[in-house]
Amino acid sequence: MKKRGTVAARLFRAVCLSFSALLLVMSLLQHVRLTGCEAEIERLQLALSEERDRQAQLEIRISMLLPLSELEAYAVQVLGMQHPTQSQITWLDKVG
Repeated sequence: MKKRGTVAARLFRAVCLSFSALLLVMSLLQHVRLTGCEAEIERLQLALSEERDRQAQLEIRISMLLPLSELEAYAVQVLGMQHPTQSQITWLDKVG
């Protein structure tokens, strides 16, 4: 009778140990996956920061450009350009 109790106890301990080892391995794998996700987040945050800087630079460049009305006035008054007449306009049909 003692042998059955000890065998059952050993089996129970082996199952518990195996389950604990499985949980440990799974938690380590999740930790590795989480670390990879954190690295990806850092990379994306750096890319976002770079794109925001680029956007700010482009906004500065845009703000330095002439307004369209001033460009038109310069073209007409200084360069002597004129708006096209109806006979100079050719309309193309969109294909596809």
